[in-house]
Amino acid sequence: MSQVGTPAFDGRTVSVPRVRVKESTRRSLWAYLFISPFYLSFLVFGLFPIAFSFYLAFTRWTPSENTWVGLANFQNMLIDSLVHKSVLNSLWLMGVVTVFQVGLALLIAFVLNAKGMKGRDFWRAVLFLPYITSPVVLGLVWGVIFAYNGFFNYLLARVGIGPVDWLGYVTGSGLWIKPAVAIVTIWQYIGWNIILFSAGLKSIPNELYEAAMIDGASQKDVLLRITLPLLKKVTFFIVSITIIGSVQIFDVPLMLLGGVAGAGSGTLGGADSAGLTMTMSLYETAFNYGQFGYAAAIAVLLFAIILVLTVVNRRLFFRESEG
Repeated sequence: MSQVGTPAFDGRTVSVPRVRVKESTRRSLWAYLFISPFYLSFLVFGLFPIAFSFYLAFTRWTPSENTWVGLANFQNMLIDSLVHKSVLNSLWLMGVVTVFQVGLALLIAFVLNAKGMKGRDFWRAVLFLPYITSPVVLGLVWGVIFAYNGFFNYLLARVGIGPVDWLGYVTGSGLWIKPAVAIVTIWQYIGWNIILFSAGLKSIPNELYEAAMIDGASQKDVLLRITLPLLKKVTFFIVSITIIGSVQIFDVPLMLLGGVAGAGSGTLGGADSAGLTMTMSLYETAFNYGQFGYAAAIAVLLFAIILVLTVVNRRLFFRESEG
């Protein structure tokens, strides 16, 4: 049997049978073979579309034309009022959804994890249910709730407040469209954030709380000096995914404001384009107007915004450790 020399810890050479080396290589090849479907699918359906989108952003790609235009698409975005509107709407929704969704989720998680809380699992299931419900169904149901003669306006009428045109169908005003979209988005995803915060709270050892109480720490000190600092990584993760998700809002405003039929009639985004997000603008540009190159440029802009927001978020959370 042939031998293969391998160095030992003391500098000597130890002979290893070549058969063992081949067996190890064979096992490694089988391991790579079994995990290859994921990497192949990611390459075809993930990495390639991303790279191709960057290429498309520098072309005028339509069903009848494919021309390299360089930075022309990005120059057009500088003077495109609808793109400006969609960016501002997306950033507005990102700010409101992130603040209220993360804040309410943290507060509710504290309540559900409090000692003596009854029905904890039931309330978690109820709050998590919207997360696993189809966004299309949610959009249709909330469209009825936000209707001019819907449930919300009925409640307002009961307390003496006049009806609100949430979706802008009656008065033609888009004043309340973004708040309506934010309410539905917060309601849909808050349950997921509550689960994550609850897991983070359970990971904090009770011994720390007991030691703090023995030392005479107040509830405020425990919250500010133990609970919140130990939740920093969980909070960073939740804020990050909330920012990324809220900037990419698409299905909820699309269904609230008329769905695909509304998009086809030129009313995408509702009155004053108040509900037009960047992903909706991308969709309209690509599939209603066939300008795939310009749509890819909007996608690159969306990627850049998400990247900047994520970097800023990381700096805010971990600037002390990085310094």
